[in-house]
Amino acid sequence: MSTTPLRRVRREVRRSSVRAALAVCTAAAATGACFAMASPGALAADGDVATSVLADLTVSDVPAAGLSGFNGTFGTAGSPPDGGLDQGDLSDPSGVLDRLTVRGQAVARTDAEPTRNWAQAQASGFTLSLNERDFLSVGSLDAYAECLPAPIGPLALAYARTDSNTIGVLGRQVPTGTTQLEVTGAELGADGVSTATLTVQYDQIEDPAGGGYRPQTSARAGLDVTISGVLRDDDGQVVYDGPLVDVELGHVDVTCESPTSPPVTTPPATTTPPVTVPPTTVPPVTVPPVTDPPVTLPPVTVPPVTVPPVTVPPVTLPPVTVPPTTPPVTQSPTPTPTKPAPSHEPGYGYGD
Repeated sequence: MSTTPLRRVRREVRRSSVRAALAVCTAAAATGACFAMASPGALAADGDVATSVLADLTVSDVPAAGLSGFNGTFGTAGSPPDGGLDQGDLSDPSGVLDRLTVRGQAVARTDAEPTRNWAQAQASGFTLSLNERDFLSVGSLDAYAECLPAPIGPLALAYARTDSNTIGVLGRQVPTGTTQLEVTGAELGADGVSTATLTVQYDQIEDPAGGGYRPQTSARAGLDVTISGVLRDDDGQVVYDGPLVDVELGHVDVTCESPTSPPVTTPPATTTPPVTVPPTTVPPVTVPPVTDPPVTLPPVTVPPVTVPPVTVPPVTLPPVTVPPTTPPVTQSPTPTPTKPAPSHEPGYGYGD
């Protein structure tokens, strides 16, 4: 189911200072702070219980900064009660893609069933080009909101997931919250501007917060980036002070309640007369005492235990006969030979 001129995405009142500037456009026109009026595609049909807008871009008309006023939406879907799945309209009739590059597959879809309403918006990243410069860059985005009606609910959840929860403004990293940046006219691509102070308001919307189910009847998620600036010329004189750019990415919104359902009328309560119950008297109950007879245990006689004597028979050892000992053999001494004496007396050669 695609968006048509008679059935447009429902939008809530903007919270940013850019939307406040639209509300006071007549008064702000004197300072050049008035935005271009919203395009017809930015408004919504009544009665949708699930809506999704992938990108909603508003640029202020600031000639001193070289900006021309613009407003448009890209990627819209919406489902009425029990309307089923809407795969979204990505036709870009307002020309958002002439300024905003959407990377990856663009997703904007919704679904409304009796048991669940949900909305989703996804893209791999976004880059906003102004004055032939990358003015704003946002990483991947996955935004989702869901609502469960009774009898399970009402329960709702929402989340908006991005890369590191930071964005880039003229090449500088900006976290969530409010950040001021000092830039030059050359960075802005504005010839009539010497210096500028930019105020960046970056909000990550998750209602309910935490990414889990909460007991409530609606849910919403998305990113809001609002940039305003004070622009000065070479003499330091302020040539512009006001909003510059407002970008809303991945805005998804669901409700559990059908706005077209008739109001529920509760019948008046029926008054029931009080019922009087007469008191009841319970007669006392007398319990006779219980006497336990004494228990006599007979004496226990342990018979004596007689241990017979133990006789150890004598042990007879057989006689041990020692064999006779043979004396050692004594050998007679060996006679020493005697040298016989000479048979004559020695002669000495001297005569007798």
